[in-house]
Amino acid sequence: MSSDFGYINARIRGMKAKLLEPEFYTQALADTDFRAFTGTVAQTSYVADLEEAQARTSGLEALDWAVAQNFRRTARSILDFSDGRPGELLTLFLLSYDLMNLKTLARAKHAGRDAESALDVALPAGEMRPALIETLAAAPDLPSMAQALAVTGHPLSRAFSAAVRRYAQEGELYTLELTLDRFCYKSLLDALDEYDAPRELRRHVKREIDATNLRTALKLRGRTVAREELYVPGGAEIDRGTFDAIIADTSKSALSALAGSAFAEVAETDSLSEADAVIRGILDESAHRVALSDPLGPGVALDFLRKKEAEAAKLRLLARGKFYDVPREQLERELGNA
Repeated sequence: MSSDFGYINARIRGMKAKLLEPEFYTQALADTDFRAFTGTVAQTSYVADLEEAQARTSGLEALDWAVAQNFRRTARSILDFSDGRPGELLTLFLLSYDLMNLKTLARAKHAGRDAESALDVALPAGEMRPALIETLAAAPDLPSMAQALAVTGHPLSRAFSAAVRRYAQEGELYTLELTLDRFCYKSLLDALDEYDAPRELRRHVKREIDATNLRTALKLRGRTVAREELYVPGGAEIDRGTFDAIIADTSKSALSALAGSAFAEVAETDSLSEADAVIRGILDESAHRVALSDPLGPGVALDFLRKKEAEAAKLRLLARGKFYDVPREQLERELGNA
């Protein structure tokens, strides 16, 4: 193991070379059905995970399991050759996937969906092992889920329990999610201060906070809500005034406040899904700039993990498209936004 980001990043660059190339997506789109698509996947670095998955189950479930397992194996292997401060910082990065999985499971409970629907999109890369995610998914309700997480002593367990208590009082899913966001971003910013992290990395994390606030404001436009409870502090460009104005004013002109910010392009979108895709692209580009600005810093891992996450999302989208026989033109269009 090494506490040197120079060594760690050299290993990550080797892993980056295994990301799926454009030729893979061209072939996958051309595949005639799900079986042909699975054959194409079997010719990539996913083959071992796919074979293991097919020994356990079949169809879409096998493909989802293989994608999740590949992501976890890749992400956790970075920790195997990292220690010291770099290892601690990378562990913190991976905690964001636990946050994402908790939110996904909470949404499923809130909507009354079955556990399988949440497991389909889980990416177990942080402290939560797949078995724990399955246990949480099987819990009958959110309080039971919070109890099961608390037993493990997971870093997010206290924040999740507090979020669930608040959800029990108000019944609003977004307050649960934002309670978790507030805790995680404060922890991350505190850690970056402690580690004296590079300025570009701090800027990126602040941009992620801005993105969270912008997404919240766009979803709640026109609604009467307690805005002070929903704003996540710590961002750089979406201040409280902009946040409030976007929620209160549903006209296109309210988005003019984004002009001059990194999120200006969002004002040109016509739907939440379009806006979300643009925001995701802005964050991808931001992470890439962090990696370029400091080749010997932690941004290389951050950029790689975002690219690997995007690859997983595209594979799952393609799998569903082939399984349900979605027309190629539609799938190609959706793939561009994945």
